[in-house]
Parts: sequence; C-alpha cells; structure tokens
Amino acid sequence: MRLGLFTTILILAMNCTHAQVLFTYGTKKINTDEFLRAYNKNNIGNKDEKSLREYLDLYIRFKLKVQAARDQRIDTLANLKNDIAGFRGQLAEQYMARQDYSKQMIREAYERSLQELEVAHVFIAYDNDTAGAKKNIDKAWQELKKGSDFSTISRNYSTDDYVKATDGYLDYISVFSLPYELENVVYALKPGEYSSPVAGGKGWHIFKLMNKRSASGLMQAAQILFAIPADASQEERSKIRSKADSVYALLMKGYDFEKAVAQWSNDKFTYQTAGVLPEFLYADYDPVFAKAAFALKKDGEIAAPFQTAYGWHIVKRIALAKKDKDLTDPETLQQWTDKVNANPRIKVVEQKHREEMRKASGYKTLSYDASKLWVLSDSLLETEQYTKMYKDNRQKPLFQLKDKTVTVEDWFKFVKSKQSLSAGGSLDGWEELMKEFSETTIEQYYKDRLEKMNPDFSYQMQEFTEGSLLFEVMERNIWSKAPTDSTGLLAYYEQNRSKYNWAPSTDAIIFNCADTATANKAFALMKKNNLLWKDYMEQLGGYALADSGRFELSQLPVSGDLKGLQVGSFTNIETNKDDGSASFSYIVKLYPNAEPRNFEAAKGLVINDYQLVLEEKWISDLKKKYPVKVNEAELQKLISGLKK
Repeated sequence: MRLGLFTTILILAMNCTHAQVLFTYGTKKINTDEFLRAYNKNNIGNKDEKSLREYLDLYIRFKLKVQAARDQRIDTLANLKNDIAGFRGQLAEQYMARQDYSKQMIREAYERSLQELEVAHVFIAYDNDTAGAKKNIDKAWQELKKGSDFSTISRNYSTDDYVKATDGYLDYISVFSLPYELENVVYALKPGEYSSPVAGGKGWHIFKLMNKRSASGLMQAAQILFAIPADASQEERSKIRSKADSVYALLMKGYDFEKAVAQWSNDKFTYQTAGVLPEFLYADYDPVFAKAAFALKKDGEIAAPFQTAYGWHIVKRIALAKKDKDLTDPETLQQWTDKVNANPRIKVVEQKHREEMRKASGYKTLSYDASKLWVLSDSLLETEQYTKMYKDNRQKPLFQLKDKTVTVEDWFKFVKSKQSLSAGGSLDGWEELMKEFSETTIEQYYKDRLEKMNPDFSYQMQEFTEGSLLFEVMERNIWSKAPTDSTGLLAYYEQNRSKYNWAPSTDAIIFNCADTATANKAFALMKKNNLLWKDYMEQLGGYALADSGRFELSQLPVSGDLKGLQVGSFTNIETNKDDGSASFSYIVKLYPNAEPRNFEAAKGLVINDYQLVLEEKWISDLKKKYPVKVNEAELQKLISGLKK
C-alpha cells in the first residue's frame, strides 16, 4: 500500500521563474510549467479536464505534505541526507557519461546498418606532400563538377594502385566500414551524388554514392581456406587452386564438410570450430568474399572456390537471418551499445560532452606567462622549498569559470598529485598537462553544479528529494500512527460496522507453487493427508508456499465456476501464463451467506480506512496553515490546451 501510494504520487518539482503561477499555498508559488511536467509524466490515462483537475488536487496535497515534512525538519535527518547524496552521486555519473549522446550514436549506427551503400571514391594519399595532395584533389573535383566521368577521374588521379585498378569502386559498405568522419560524408549523399573533397587519416577523398539497398542480413557460414603464402611461386599457386577445385568436387559428391575442414583448411581461426565463422554482415568482409557468401540462396549450399588476398575459399552457408529485432529488444540494444563503445566514434561523444561542459561552465582563459609557469612548475617538483613557492604564487589566476577563478594554487596541487606518477622526476609536456588540468577542473565544476547546469538533472533530484520527504512524513503522520491508535480504530469500527461484512467465504488452505509440476506434487500429497500440509512445505524445498485462513470466495485462485465447492474438496490447479506459477486451494469450511466481520477480522480493512480519515484531517489542517489559491484563469488555459 505504501509503495503503491509512493509511486503514484511521486512527482517532479522545480520553480520556473518565467511561467505563470498556477496555484499558491501560503507564500509558496507553483508555476504552470512545473505542474504540467508532473502531469504529463504521471498521468498515463486520458488527458481531459476531469483528469487535469483530479491531478491538480493530488499535486496540491503532495506539495502540502512535503511542506509539512520540511516544517518537521525531516529534510535535516542524517539518513535522509545520506540517501539523497547517494542518489545524486549515482545520477551524476549517469549524466556525466552523457547517455543522451551515446543513445543518439547507438541509434544512428543501428539505423545505418539497415542499409548498404554502393560507393566509389577518388583517393589521393598525403605521402610527404600534403599541399600537393590538396592541389590534386581540388583539380579532380573541378573536373567532376564539369561533368567528367567519375571512374575515369578516379583512375587518372588516385594514387593508390588498387584504387586505380578498380576505378575507385569500394562495393557495398555499411556502418563501421569507414572511419566515422568519412562514414558521415557518405551517408549524407543521395544516389548519384558525390562529395566535395574530404580529408581522411591517410589522404584526400571524393566519394560517390552509386546505389542504396536494404541490408543483406546476418550471415552464418563456414569456410575451407587454402592459404597462399606470400612468397609462393606460380607453380605452387596453381597447385593450391587445383587442390581447392578437387576438394569442391568431393563436396559436390557428398563428402562431409567438417571432415574437409579438418583435412585441408589452413584457417587457424576457424579450424577448431569446424570452419564456422562468426556471424557477419555483407560489409564486414572483403567484397569478393561477401559477394560469394551472400550469393548462396539456401542453407547448406556451397560456393565454388573463389580467390581473395588470403587464398582460395570454399564457403558453405549455414543460415541467413534478416534483421527482425530493433533497439526495443534488450539483447539487440546491448549488442549495439557494445559495438559503438568499442568503436573510435565514441570519442565524438566524449568531445561533445567536453564542449558542452566548457560552454556551460563559462570557461575563459586569463592572461599568464606560460613559459614562466612551466619553469616554476619544474622547480616546484625539484625544490624542497615548496611551501614558500606555494605562498608566493598561489593567487595568480589562470582561467575563469562562471563563479570560480582557477589559480596557480589549484595548478600546483594538480601538479603535485601527478608527481608520484612520474616517479619523482620532472614532468615533460606542460602544455598537455595544462590541457588535462583544465578539462579535469571544468568537469568537476560542472559535476558539482549539475542542478544549475542541467534542468533534467535538477528535476530528477527534486523528484527524489521530495519523494523521500513524502515517504518519511507519511510514515510518521499516517502509516505508523493509524495501526497503533487502538482506541481510534475501535471507535471507527463501531461507527462503521455495516461496511465490514464477509461476502460468501471459506476457511481454506491456498497453495502457491513455483510451477505446475510442484503444484501437482503438492496436490498429490494433500490428497493423501491434508492435515500434514505444513510438513509438505518443507518437503517441497521452498518451491511452494501455503496460507490458511478465511477467504472470500472471490479471493480464491479459481477462474471457473465456484458453485460446486464442497468441504474437503480441491479447486483445480490454475497456472499463471505470465510467470508459470501455479495455485490451488483445499476447502475446509464454507460460509455461503454474507455475515458481519468482527473487529479482528476487519482490522486490516479498518486500518486502511482509518488512515484515509487521518490523512483527510491532516490535509484540512495543512490547508488552514497554508491556504491554497488556484489561478482559475491559468487553469482554464491548460484545459483549453488539452482540447486542441
């Protein structure tokens, strides 16, 4: 009951200074934006005037209770403050990990994987003449803009022999086929378009997107590899090809593929797995290999020998799975999360986060003599007069954050912390270390002020804090108070006896079992001797629980007709389709007519009702202490907005 109430009325709260006031309680003001955020998050049913007014009443009551908690100084309790601090630490780590950026990148990678792009390029390597490479790529681009054939331009301008020989054709690629910055360029193109010159890690590129198609799927295949040594003679190469042809002929006559792998494959990576390769996409392997594998039309089909740079291959298709799961599937999401985190593109997430923190923190470099600071830092690590140097220079500013000036004092502390990492010697690369120092300082500054830096973080902290206050104040004022007020409970029962009646009921033993098999065992044991039901629980080793008492017939775990129940009978075993658990009941005594409950039998129901009475009186007192005024004009605007 407490948990249900807690989760139902746990809501976000943050003062929005630019929104209209929706209601006040005492001197406190709640703005429309704050209320709407809570309403939209927690109201999962119809959004109409009725639901809005009902939630407004709930929200007002919530705010009054939280204020009561503050009045009782519950927010100063050490255990509550520790809980809030612990939650903040966990939440801060999530926000510092920049899950929103990561999620964007994971979704982007997944969506790109759904297509394969046929691509060609012009490639001019930097070599030792970067200026010359840039000049030549610009020439190639100008010719393309004049209408020259892309294949001809790639052949004439590209500096790589393989690129020239293939007219720049890259075949079909997908996500992860290219470095991320180049992948972005290709995926931004439309079929038939080519890019402007783009710099890669080894040279300049101009990409052309020739075609797009849906992803070919995820292939499971096995191979026999006839490796060709790099120094093999022409005669040796011919013999290897002949061996591949001979083995293929045997396979076509029914020779076992796994045996062939064991006898002839040179692939050390798949030799122990009967030639089976890890599942792969079309773009994961050499285009020649991918074309041969994905050309196989059915499971078990074997491709004729074909050659790649590694040697001659014979490939057998095991299975081809078309993508039918998206990121809503937890396993699929985890797979793509792992792929993105293992890819260099994750650095983009880190860089975006650093830029966001730097901007939000108001970072501004101040003027200082870097060369003198490096000399001073070197001396700091070598001298024994650290204290004097520290005092003489500590107040000199290095850079400014919004409300914090970072000084040489902070830098000295950072340098000293790094001294142990250099085994007591002087550090080189002061500029690089200063970069690390500034990034570390900005990150900590941002983390310490997340409530101001990030509205979503502030909302979640407000939600947890006020929810914790609510739970504690309800525990003190209502939940623990009602059960102990024996006089009040009895008086309430006497005043409301007519509410507490038994419907048709039974004395019964109800068995709840982990599965149907356990229920069948318990059922068989009970048929032998129903008096030993407590002993049976021990025999069933915790896989079954039993409860005896008086239950209304509607409480029995029975889906069918209850008219045929008799004393000494069993209800049928009912299996829960959701979790596989199973239940049944043994009928000890029947009470076919409705009759009053005595106080002890009604006590649980009385406590629940009495809690509501205490709560209403408490709310009434709070409204006297903090008079509530609703801005009806503003509320009407909200209602009108729901109708649009």
